[in-house]
Amino acid sequence: MDHQKTAAEDQASLMNEIETDALRREIAELRREIEDLRAEADLDSCHIAGLTAQIKALIAESEACPDKTAHPLVERVEYIDSRTGQPMTKTRALPLYREAFDAEARECGIPDPEKHRS
Repeated sequence: MDHQKTAAEDQASLMNEIETDALRREIAELRREIEDLRAEADLDSCHIAGLTAQIKALIAESEACPDKTAHPLVERVEYIDSRTGQPMTKTRALPLYREAFDAEARECGIPDPEKHRS
């Protein structure tokens, strides 16, 4: 009986070892995926920073132009912040932002994107 018990314990120990090895491999793979996602998010952040700088420069240059009618998208108008309900002054390009934000949010599976953007 002791021999059967030892064999069963050995088998259980071997199964635990196999499962532990499989879990370690899975953890290593998940860590690699997380690193890849972090790197991708960092590059997205850099891209956003670059685009933001460009947009700010274009708006400043347009606002400095004496012919305001030549730049209707940078005209400042009042909008309501979707999250806070507070009035805010933004360029007429805000609807373009909102449309793109909402489309991307829907693609990402984010319900009710209006709750997350201005």
